[in-house]
Amino acid sequence: MVDIETFKTLGTALTSIKTISDIAATITNAQLRQELNGKIADLQGAIITARQQMLEMQEKYEQVLEENKQLKMITAPRQKPQMQWGCYRFEGEDGLFCTACYDTKGQKIQTTRLDIDFRRCPVCKAVFGAG
Repeated sequence: MVDIETFKTLGTALTSIKTISDIAATITNAQLRQELNGKIADLQGAIITARQQMLEMQEKYEQVLEENKQLKMITAPRQKPQMQWGCYRFEGEDGLFCTACYDTKGQKIQTTRLDIDFRRCPVCKAVFGAG
């Protein structure tokens, strides 16, 4: 994770460089002013590059966190459901869930009532009930 304080410090450094640039403009020796402005430009470029790299690292870090979260979900032991009317019922949760979606993808998809005897999964369209 990118340290916000470091990011702010780089922003402050850029502001300070602007102040130094303003001071350098007052130097009467043209060669010295030109050399100083060149060094200031190099420093600005380095700081801007560092900020960009930090933002890219933050983005990659967030992607890795999301990937890690998804992998944990895939590898985590699944909750043992109970069967009711051909659907799964999970302890502590309301509703009946699609067995196909849970068994194949690990997704708890709540079924909807078709009529008094049947239910359907809104995702895979599987039908459950007294048959």
